[in-house]
Amino acid sequence: MLLASYKSTRPGLQGLFNRIIRLRLRGQYSHSEIVFEPGDGVGHLMPDGMAEPDKDGSLWCASSVAAEALPTFSPRRAGKTGGVRFKRVVLDPSRWDVVKINLDPMATAHWFRVHEGEMYDWQLILGFMSWVIPQKDQRWTCSEACASALGMAKDDAWRFDPANLPAAAIVWA
Repeated sequence: MLLASYKSTRPGLQGLFNRIIRLRLRGQYSHSEIVFEPGDGVGHLMPDGMAEPDKDGSLWCASSVAAEALPTFSPRRAGKTGGVRFKRVVLDPSRWDVVKINLDPMATAHWFRVHEGEMYDWQLILGFMSWVIPQKDQRWTCSEACASALGMAKDDAWRFDPANLPAAAIVWA
């Protein structure tokens, strides 16, 4: 299992948010994904029943996203924008940095299956700008979902962002 951290800039409005997040966090990453590899023993929990790379070399990743539509196979809110989801991603080294995580892939994949389709935590994002805006329960940012899935309690998972999660994941592993 891997932690993938997005270091590139997407086109359009999403690219503007990539830049704003990196600037606000004073880091090089704007998004986090958990990556499930062949041999993790979690293929049966993946949407297509396998953890092998597809013909394009993409692997199953899990995270929470703000501006993407949830896939049609999502058990909750399929087609709605934003939330916890599985997605196949090609981990192009020019766009992603990856860190090996030696934690329990089964527990991590199970966490994402249980929470799949839950909403994105816009309040936490706004709370980065103003401390008076509280986070919402059962809503997740990308790094908050990854930290929680890796075993961090919800009360502490919100403390992690895409800039500091890779360093924390190395310490946990």
